[in-house]
Formats: sequence, structure tokens, C-alpha cells
Amino acid sequence: MKKLIKFVSFALAVTLHPALQANAPVTGVMEAYIVEKNEGKEVLRSAENVEPDQLVEYHLTYVNQGASGVNGLTVTGPVPEGTSYVTDTAAADVAAQVTVSIDGGVTFEEEPVVREVVKENGEVAEQIIPVDQYTHIQWKALDELSGEGGKQLYRYRVRIK
Repeated sequence: MKKLIKFVSFALAVTLHPALQANAPVTGVMEAYIVEKNEGKEVLRSAENVEPDQLVEYHLTYVNQGASGVNGLTVTGPVPEGTSYVTDTAAADVAAQVTVSIDGGVTFEEEPVVREVVKENGEVAEQIIPVDQYTHIQWKALDELSGEGGKQLYRYRVRIK
């Protein structure tokens, strides 16, 4: 069974320090690639139609067309319905703090996401929330996005259910 995933329909979220928002022409593009093995090496090919259990890698690329550098860039990528985030695949080509959301992008926290649960015997225990409940991945860039064409790449993987 093939599933059609419309990768271009996802809105890319970029958050800047409020004082910079009006002056910072930062643009973002999200691309999706199917991860395949070819002679033992991973190869990425553009994703349009995907099948269950395929691995998809998202690339979120941000470019600053302004003359001045931008600090405080926050990038958020969705974990689409019908997919599951692959643990430890969130990466960036700059120093960044990575957090995840399990509530549709309302709040973000570091991995692993842990919650306290009360067992039947009344004992309180910590439970790790499974990655298939993640809804968004977020990076807070620690490095400046330089002006005049400066570019930053953020990436993560999901598995098609």
C-alpha cells in the first residue's frame, strides 16, 4: 500500500527574537528524502510516494537574505501523522539545543520525555514516553545565522507506519 505524503504542505516555523522579526528576511524550505541503502551506503532520494516502514529524512534549510546576522533562531519540524520519529536523528550543521513535543507543539522538552505515573499499588514511578508519541522536533540555534546568504541546515528522520 502506498501513501502519498505532501511534504511541501508542511509549514516551516521559524522564530526570531521579537526585536529582529521585522528586520530579518529569513526563509525556510523543507525537503523530504527517502533513505535507501546502495552498496552498504545510505543514499537519499526525493520523496513523493512512500510505503510503510520506509525511512524518511527531512531537511529544513534556512537562509538569511538580510545584511545583518540573526541570533535566536528557533526551528520547528513536524512529525507527520502516520510516521514515528527515529530516536537521536535530530541534527544540525550548527550548535543547537534539541527538544521535542508530545502535545502538538505547545510545549517542548529534552529527550527522553518522562512522566510520573501512579501504579495500581499506589506507587509513583517514572515512565518514558515512547518516541511514536512525539509530534514535533525543535532546535534553538546557539550560533548566529550570518547575513547575506548565511545558511543553516536542520535534519531528522521519521519512519512511515
